[in-house]
Amino acid sequence: MRLLNLSGWSIKRMLRLEEALLRHEGGNWCLVNALPAGSKTHPTAPTVVVGLSGKPELLLDEAKLRAAPWPGVDVVRRFTGGGTVVVGGGTVVASLVVRKDDAPCEPFPRDIMAWTEGVYADAFGSVLKPGAAFSLRADDYVLGGDRKVGGNAQCISKDKWIHHTSFLWDYDPEHMAFLALPAKRPEYRGDRDHGAFLSRLRDHVADERDRDANRGAAVLGQGLAAALAPHFDVEAATASKPEGMIEALKAEARRDAGGWKPVDFPPP
Repeated sequence: MRLLNLSGWSIKRMLRLEEALLRHEGGNWCLVNALPAGSKTHPTAPTVVVGLSGKPELLLDEAKLRAAPWPGVDVVRRFTGGGTVVVGGGTVVASLVVRKDDAPCEPFPRDIMAWTEGVYADAFGSVLKPGAAFSLRADDYVLGGDRKVGGNAQCISKDKWIHHTSFLWDYDPEHMAFLALPAKRPEYRGDRDHGAFLSRLRDHVADERDRDANRGAAVLGQGLAAALAPHFDVEAATASKPEGMIEALKAEARRDAGGWKPVDFPPP
């Protein structure tokens, strides 16, 4: 298992890499990335990421997106399933790309998530305050049983699968207003708005220094290395080879599909 710290990569760039690893590269990978936040005076605009089969016109508030105080909030479609998320500064994205023959679980969505629940619970074990119980509920990672801190997406191919999680180390409540209340939502959420449904991981860390998302990504990476060690030989990796894989993927005939394809709203 090659552990790659991508801190500072944009979500679009990371999605390109994930697809390249899934479709073109052997071995097993663990990616951890604190998305760029910009500065206090020039914050980085958030990005809305829609799942493979999601319908933006039903999932997003187009008027609020167009009124956002940036030249334009990107809306992109990833190559994996799952729901719609807003990511930006404060989001820590972690992904596992695993060969089926090497995986300690069956290659089916619920089996994968049952295994990853234990992996992330172990990884967060020394990071969170005592009593901040980390668990899987429906398709979400939650604290305390009902406050979501991570949303998941998966893709299962012939030989490998990917499990991708956006962890809310921190978030701007105004960004969440871009998302409409989905018609299909987990029973435990009910009709709660984002303020009552979500929780920030930074508010539950044992060490105050870990409130920063960049440092949080680093400690999560260390925790994942330890949690994955019983199943894999974990080694650090660099981004030089993945950059080449991204270019190879972009050169394919399929270059207009996948994790970096812009999403357009249908005409009114």
